[in-house]
Amino acid sequence: MSLSPTQGCVIPAIPMNEAERRAALDDLKLIDSPQEERFDRIVQLAQLLFRTPIAYIALVDKDRQWFKSKVGIEANETSRSVSFCGHAILEDKAMVVPDALQDYRFAGNPMVLGEPFIRFYVGQPLRGPSGHKVGTLCLADHEAREFGEHDLAMLGQIGKLVEREFTLLDKIQMQIETLKAKEALEKKGQELEKAVADLSAEKQNSEFLLTNIFPGNVANELRANGKVKAVGHEKATVMFSDFSDFTAVASTYNPAELVEELNRAFCLFDGLSARYGVEKLKTIGDGYLCVAGLQGDPVEAGGKMLKFAQEILAFVLKRKGEVEASGKKYWNIRIGVHCGPLVAGVVGVKRMAYDIWGDTVNVAARLQQGSEPGRINVSKDFRDLMGDRIEAESRGKMPMKHHGEMEMFFLQKVK
Repeated sequence: MSLSPTQGCVIPAIPMNEAERRAALDDLKLIDSPQEERFDRIVQLAQLLFRTPIAYIALVDKDRQWFKSKVGIEANETSRSVSFCGHAILEDKAMVVPDALQDYRFAGNPMVLGEPFIRFYVGQPLRGPSGHKVGTLCLADHEAREFGEHDLAMLGQIGKLVEREFTLLDKIQMQIETLKAKEALEKKGQELEKAVADLSAEKQNSEFLLTNIFPGNVANELRANGKVKAVGHEKATVMFSDFSDFTAVASTYNPAELVEELNRAFCLFDGLSARYGVEKLKTIGDGYLCVAGLQGDPVEAGGKMLKFAQEILAFVLKRKGEVEASGKKYWNIRIGVHCGPLVAGVVGVKRMAYDIWGDTVNVAARLQQGSEPGRINVSKDFRDLMGDRIEAESRGKMPMKHHGEMEMFFLQKVK
């Protein structure tokens, strides 16, 4: 989807070093590339820290700006002539537009008067490894707002995270080109043998990534057939967790500290999920979605899920105590667990993802939202599935969005 230019806005000037700037952008090989989690996480972090409905990384190409990663905006690209970022790359520091309707450059801009209705904008120029400005890290709001010096400093630091990914990407490209040149010169038997060994190791890495991203049976099917057939499951257990007070706590961390703490938590969650045979599906911001019971006994799977939930709850409470003892703030966690029918399968072509669908997933998310910090909130269906294997405190019937009232329980003990 793209937006079209119109009259009534100032077209950004072309930088004096446009040819060199475009060459630096082309060297990154990012234009029209698939979605990448490493950039998505940075954009999501920026949106959470500054509480804006729109955040994105834009790369300024010859006649367009293309969004490498975005939140809160539907277009994949816009004309460069109507882009805010075309102006931002002309600056050496962040360009702030407190109120676009009061700025002659943008008052008639179609992105202001129509979707996505930008009123406030700030764009941090992003430099590639060569030092040329290839794009921007942007925040936007539908309402006018101010952006202070502290905000600018924080945005600048997040921009450096993006530039670090550009640098890593450049080094990887150089290593690939070097490897290709070396392979072209390898003619001796010893060198060929090494190349075969390297290929074998790479295949092992690929196999590891495949089995790490997809459950074992799904990975086998994908390897054999190149696709995966969607499968329905009658009694799967779904858990959704979310950090409570995350936005308020995150604002007290600098970007590097925040990413480090999130990585610490989610890496531990991943390790525990593997230990208990729980399938992690994805992280959604500060949320964590997983499923159990796609194979085998659903009651046993439910028990494993609860033990996993108790472990991550214990970790968060312990880490909260450690961090707050040092004088910093730390978030708590809410957990919701439900069981029922769902469909599991693989979607996508360039960036395939294993996922689940069905009302069971929606209810698990609502149970998490209806839980309390430090508690595991389970549905009556799940309570009935587990029977006398657990002790749970009835909360009675509680309102649930789109589901009327639903009986809920706080988990007390797994026997």
